[in-house]
Amino acid sequence: MRDTADLLLRAAVLRASVHRARAQSRRGHSDRTARWLFAHLSLGRTQRALTFMLRRPIRGRVPKDPVDVAIDFHDRPYYGPPQDARRRQVVKTKEERGTHRAHRFASLSILLPRFRLIASLRFHPRNGGTLTAVRAALHDFQMAGGKLRAVFLDRGFYNYVVLSWLKAPGITAVVPLRLGSRQRKKWERGKRSYSTTHTLKGPRRGDPPLEVTIHVVVRYQMGRKWDRHGSQYLIYAVLGDRSLKEVADRYRGRFGIESSYRILGQAMARTSSRSPALRLLQVGVGMLLQNEWVILKLLYASEGRQGPVGFRIREELLRFEDLLQMLLRAVGYRLGNVCAVENRRRLPTRLRRQGLTLL
Repeated sequence: MRDTADLLLRAAVLRASVHRARAQSRRGHSDRTARWLFAHLSLGRTQRALTFMLRRPIRGRVPKDPVDVAIDFHDRPYYGPPQDARRRQVVKTKEERGTHRAHRFASLSILLPRFRLIASLRFHPRNGGTLTAVRAALHDFQMAGGKLRAVFLDRGFYNYVVLSWLKAPGITAVVPLRLGSRQRKKWERGKRSYSTTHTLKGPRRGDPPLEVTIHVVVRYQMGRKWDRHGSQYLIYAVLGDRSLKEVADRYRGRFGIESSYRILGQAMARTSSRSPALRLLQVGVGMLLQNEWVILKLLYASEGRQGPVGFRIREELLRFEDLLQMLLRAVGYRLGNVCAVENRRRLPTRLRRQGLTLL
């Protein structure tokens, strides 16, 4: 198992396939054995192992006070026919990289000052609703020892089922509205921020109407970003008692998840396999490396400072690329590195006739 883990880690650091990582290793499993092991992964066992590994290092580092969390979907493009026609495990998405299908994973991040920790990662099948993803993510967060203050969701979670389930126990939630061009005209009016209410109807007859608070935050763009000018409207549906400024400022902290996805791409192994278990494992390894990087920065690259946070992190002391290079050297000590290419066979006749000889 150690050789398999090192091989997967090398593939993640190199952003290459397991086959390519094995070609650069002198020791460990053969390429055939590695392919067989990864082809026979169990989705259920892989899910349980990743849930345990994500929960274990952060259990003692989650604050005792209530914290904010963010739940989001992460898609990996899927090519080719379905692996199992009876149980389709891909979802339909916007066209990206030549395909409109993808494997979908739901993740939960703990939003803390100056850093974020990933507490949950689960495979999201095609027939799994958004409520199932929210329930599983919040369960993993509670099992990690966290206390919930507010949930910040992506606009894909804006629906009656999710919001009604969150409102029943009194959970504070913030989610941007999913609007079309005609619907935006209803809310985008004036140049001042305002609050109002909106009633959602249930998908089934007899569902009680759900009333949510709508915060419309208006900001003026002065050309600092993408050279845009004019009013910018940020429209959120809010469950709970939250002010306009508080909702806008706290939801801005959620956008750090997008940068974490870019960091995840730096430690993502490549594969042409259609196995959801292998793809879940590769995404999980990348998120485990992110958590370890955050913990190492807190331990070895932080210093005290006055202010509400009480510390700052010196990013230049340990960047994510530096950690990946350290891991690559460590894996090289175990698996070895291929530094020369040998050909013990005789050259083909046509090449020998052209005058090519082995030195």
